[in-house]
Amino acid sequence: MKNVHPNNALIMQQQLETTLSDPQLVVRANHQWVSVYIGEKLLYKYSATENQKDPGLLQTTIRLPEDYQKHKLRIITKTPYEYYAGIPAQVFIGQSAEVSRFFLLRSLPQFLLSSVCVLLMILLLGLLFFRPDYRKKQLLSSLLLIGFTLLVGVQSIVLNIPASTLFSPKSLSFLYNLTAILIPVFLTNYYLLRTRKYQHYYLYGVGSQVILLGVGLFCIAIGKLSLPIAMQIFSGFNVFMTLYTSAIALAESADHNRFYTICSPGIIMAAFVHCFFYIQLFAGAANLTTDWPLILFTGLMLLIAGYHFEEELRYIKHYRMKQQEIAQQRLLMKERQNNLLMTFKLLAEKEATNTNQTVSLNCQLHQIQEYYQKEFRKQAKFFSCQLLVEEHSIVLNDESLSLLIQLFEKFLSVPHFGTIDISIKQEQARLIIESNTSAFTRHSFTEAVVADVASDSHQELEQAVKRSNGEWHWQTKEKQQYFKITLEL
Repeated sequence: MKNVHPNNALIMQQQLETTLSDPQLVVRANHQWVSVYIGEKLLYKYSATENQKDPGLLQTTIRLPEDYQKHKLRIITKTPYEYYAGIPAQVFIGQSAEVSRFFLLRSLPQFLLSSVCVLLMILLLGLLFFRPDYRKKQLLSSLLLIGFTLLVGVQSIVLNIPASTLFSPKSLSFLYNLTAILIPVFLTNYYLLRTRKYQHYYLYGVGSQVILLGVGLFCIAIGKLSLPIAMQIFSGFNVFMTLYTSAIALAESADHNRFYTICSPGIIMAAFVHCFFYIQLFAGAANLTTDWPLILFTGLMLLIAGYHFEEELRYIKHYRMKQQEIAQQRLLMKERQNNLLMTFKLLAEKEATNTNQTVSLNCQLHQIQEYYQKEFRKQAKFFSCQLLVEEHSIVLNDESLSLLIQLFEKFLSVPHFGTIDISIKQEQARLIIESNTSAFTRHSFTEAVVADVASDSHQELEQAVKRSNGEWHWQTKEKQQYFKITLEL
């Protein structure tokens, strides 16, 4: 009612004529002080106290006196907020059992939504822990989705009529308004992490939203702003954000962003419905019967969570297949290295027999050098290997020889190693292997391709050196890598 202003009383009255054996009255008010009279007798009063100076979300149950039919029922509401002035309280009168059954049936959707939110959070946390690896952006998007689901679940509990009786009106107001403010913020930040080409444009809107949230919460904390009024301010800004989000979703979908291609119809539809609802709220037309934003946020939660599950399960499946391929490649590589080990030993023995000499370290390294010069030449890689060892040094044991083969195979098989310069020298009873490698660069008439040096932990190689009781040093700088391995002869 537009003529009712803040701190003005709105009086609702009616003669009660229906006869009830166990009459019950339920009053629901939205941030309003409430007084209930039967005739001139005050039955209930919700007013300001020292501990609570502002009204909250009220739901109270009142038993009517036996002679209620002889008097008029009067309900007087008053609010300090312009946003909630002139909104009539919701009044329910009937048999006690029927009223309880009515509210229980009305709360079933909220019960269902709360259960769905709990189930989704358990599944999302399960995926968070079972996913093999997470990048920072993926981890943050998962946490935002979990937070978004949690907020929707909390708001469904607040709107659940039987569950809401467990909280005070002020607590209900705090939980409802805070979740209503934070839900769009979590959602837009999740959208931001999903954008690619237009992320910097969307960042301006989301950044403004986060700054507004920070300033608003700070003003609420120091008592300069009340939460219901802050809710109206955020509702006004959300009118802009809903339209801006739909524009970004359309642009990302046109750019073949898979998330927006699949989810943009739901996002755009929800954005426009939210826009009209927020305009109504901003104009002061608060809706007490149906919470359309919660319905739409629930739909978005199910849509986004469904996409998230499909994406995560597809990644886990692909990761496991990749791990199986890597394990198979390692087995093949190990078999190849063992075959090469036996081949080099046989070739060294054959060379020593032909020259009437014993097998030496020099013979072994010479066979390895000749073989890999041919292999690197086949792959158009620049390879040089300098041998500075004594003529009749003792041969390497199988473990150390296998380590050398593993090192050469690594440079041969990894594409980004293009220039390899290795020196193997003997210093007394130690064999020192040093190398400088650089990234592979190829030029053509149409394009230039520069392969960046991939981050490689070299764990297998390092473990092999340690098994041989050797010393390990590997250093990466820009597109060049340097290593030094020292083995005991």
